[in-house]
Amino acid sequence: MKIAIINANVFNGIDEQLQRNTSLLIEDNVITQIGNVNPVNADKIINAHGQTVMPGLMDAHVHITMSAPFHELDKMTREEIAIRSAKIAEGMLMRGFTTVRDVAGNTLGLKNSIDQGYATGPRILPSQAAISQTCGHSDYRQSQAQQRIGAHEDSPLMKTGAFTVADGRSGVLKAVREQLFMGASQIKIMAGGGASSTFDPLDTLQYTLDEMKAAVEAAADYGTYVAAHIHTADAMRRAAEAGVMSFEHATIMDDDIAKIIKDKGIYVIPSYFTSSLIAERKIPLGDEVLYQKTERVGKAMFKSAELIKKYDIQNVCFGTDCVGTLDVHKTQSNELQAIEKVFDSITALRMVTSNCGRLFEMSTYQHPYQQGKLGVIAEGAYADLLIIDGNPLEGVECVTNSEKQKLIMKDGVVYKNTL
Repeated sequence: MKIAIINANVFNGIDEQLQRNTSLLIEDNVITQIGNVNPVNADKIINAHGQTVMPGLMDAHVHITMSAPFHELDKMTREEIAIRSAKIAEGMLMRGFTTVRDVAGNTLGLKNSIDQGYATGPRILPSQAAISQTCGHSDYRQSQAQQRIGAHEDSPLMKTGAFTVADGRSGVLKAVREQLFMGASQIKIMAGGGASSTFDPLDTLQYTLDEMKAAVEAAADYGTYVAAHIHTADAMRRAAEAGVMSFEHATIMDDDIAKIIKDKGIYVIPSYFTSSLIAERKIPLGDEVLYQKTERVGKAMFKSAELIKKYDIQNVCFGTDCVGTLDVHKTQSNELQAIEKVFDSITALRMVTSNCGRLFEMSTYQHPYQQGKLGVIAEGAYADLLIIDGNPLEGVECVTNSEKQKLIMKDGVVYKNTL
């Protein structure tokens, strides 16, 4: 199947200028030519009418299986969570998100179902269960009456495979290898306290240096990397020393750790819109302690943005961290405008396209989509793209406005077309 897109302006995911009045040729699911394309031999012609072709959007921090607050998810069956997850995934694709990285959730089955055409949604790079120490951010027992007996968790939410607990070097090695066996593209650990978990204050340091190094070593042996949930500077210093390459949140940053992040090329995935929601108590949580912790995180996130700008940290990716009902997940696109306010339009666009593509490539042979590039409009890239009514370099509102998203294509298949 050959598809020609003609009369297009192109934002390639990187450059600060559009490529004007050009054409693209797609063969099956890959872009094979950009420029002077002769559409005569194409099976299908899409006329962009001078509108902008850009890469499909990418989200590096999603939780597809988390369709309610944790204290409510803890009461649901796996089947209920799976059905709700499929609905959330479909909504992501129809907002223009063609690839996501899930960083705590048993999403391999959903990923496979999407890839095989049994469900509709974005490409998924799963982390499977997020791993933490006992009494860490993955220990989601809802009360101190929930006891752990051997390897069995007395928490329905933990039993879904979104979270797991491992202690000591040998325990961490086994847990990482288990997630790799379950199809993880990258490994997620909890390296410090969490805002949404009850028994781990934000300032706790979670995992010793040796335990973190064990996670990094086990992941590296399989060609991939470790992403860490992390808020405080002390936790970030330890994780950086251990070799963690993706800092999720990186909230309470200081100059010293900002320099280390820059020098080591560590990726940072903040969430500005979600931070504003939790700072204003607009996401329902289980108790007052959780509200107080999330307020602190939400307010600190914007201060760390100043350090990202000060030290010109380039490895920053789009991530939403949405947890909750369908209405919460529908706010996913709002993060792009929040980033634009904190930085600028081109930074926001790179964060949601090519920057994520570079981060995902760090999974090397654990990357489930190796036949094409992601996050760019380029020859050899997957045909994951949007056609937008407007110039996103002049403001991202045209990207987030569903009425201006005229076409959504993933893997060469058109899911929306109102041209």
